Amino acid sequence: MKKYLPLVAALVLSSGSVAAASFEDAFNAERALHGKGHTFTFEGKEYTTDHPEELEAAAEATEANAKALIASAKAKHKEVKAVGYDWTLTKGILKSANKALKAGKFQEAMNLAAQAKYHARMGIRQAQRSAEDWVIMVPGS
Repeated sequence: MKKYLPLVAALVLSSGSVAAASFEDAFNAERALHGKGHTFTFEGKEYTTDHPEELEAAAEATEANAKALIASAKAKHKEVKAVGYDWTLTKGILKSANKALKAGKFQEAMNLAAQAKYHARMGIRQAQRSAEDWVIMVPGS
């Protein structure tokens, strides 16, 4: 039975419709299988496998949009630092985004800012899960 499970999973997932317990599970499965830009159906509605930050970075590559996305990423980074789950690479990505902005490489700046914002959002999610699941980590609980 074990050797058939991946095949069944691949057939279910490749159909464009996902049978998952939650939207997050469905999104993650589709994203892993197809990458960004893929459309899938969950509970009768269509969604794409793009992260919100990727959609923000898809806006017109202008100085104003790059500055706005960098400011938004910095705010999200400040938020994750406040809960103590900031990732060490995020600060460097923000520096690179600022460097690209100063060089007039607006799309690059937006892509980097989106990446930094995503990492900050995932750090916040990590903090939330840690707060919810701490009991599992305590021996004998």
